[in-house]
Amino acid sequence: MAELQFRRAHAHEAAALSALALASKSHWGYSDTQIAAWRDELIVTPAAISAYHAHVGMAGADTIGFFLLRPGSPNWALEHFWMAPQHTGRGLGRAMLLHAACIAAQEGAAGLSIDADPNAEAFYLHCGAARIGLIAAPIEGAPERTRPQLLLGCPAHSAR
Repeated sequence: MAELQFRRAHAHEAAALSALALASKSHWGYSDTQIAAWRDELIVTPAAISAYHAHVGMAGADTIGFFLLRPGSPNWALEHFWMAPQHTGRGLGRAMLLHAACIAAQEGAAGLSIDADPNAEAFYLHCGAARIGLIAAPIEGAPERTRPQLLLGCPAHSAR
């Protein structure tokens, strides 16, 4: 596999990035009905790409994932973080998350706040995030489902 590189996302990529988000969310085995209910939340608009820090992870010509950061104070929000399912489990997501944290730190953020899918919590914890809360997120068949609220510190911030 080619070396992982990052670049700013382009507004014209909104449809492709939205499709990647839908494929990534579907990877967790949610029903088609549930994915359809979340569709609007998974759509990435050209305006969001232009307004926020949206970056794409590339391995050669392949888009392996993307993230979108929304500035805040003291923490920035990780609004989108999606990996193409065929590229998971290789350390690429960890590299992409570190890149996101570095961008936020360079802009003065203390950390990244993450509203995580329950299936992704272990990944974020493995990358150094800490759980700071839970919010109710029931779905059909899982009325007790919750979404972990996480915080990932930006290590480079402390070096300022």
